Amino acid sequence: MTDTRTQLSMDPGAFAVSPELAAQTFTELSRLQDTVGEMVREARALGRTVPLGGGYAGEIGDFMATYGVSGPGSAAESLIRFGQELQKLKDNIQQALRRYQATDSDAAGGVDCHGG
Repeated sequence: MTDTRTQLSMDPGAFAVSPELAAQTFTELSRLQDTVGEMVREARALGRTVPLGGGYAGEIGDFMATYGVSGPGSAAESLIRFGQELQKLKDNIQQALRRYQATDSDAAGGVDCHGG
């Protein structure tokens, strides 16, 4: 019996996407990033202390202020980190598209369409 080994000729973590789909994904990520920016502004508005009085209502006002902008895990902090992750995705898409275009241009330079 023969011991046969196969090896991938590409990075197993890589995947292929059409340039059109990548551009559409980039656009959708940009729209999502805009929405996240609006949510950050709204979360910061939560951070304003609202005079709701004392007792339970006062506790709710304090909670909303803390949850909105201050402390680890606040809405604003979490949304800002999410927006940064979206930007990393967009940067990776742009880099992949540049590589695709460079490879496509290099391949086109080697194609000879003469003679049939």
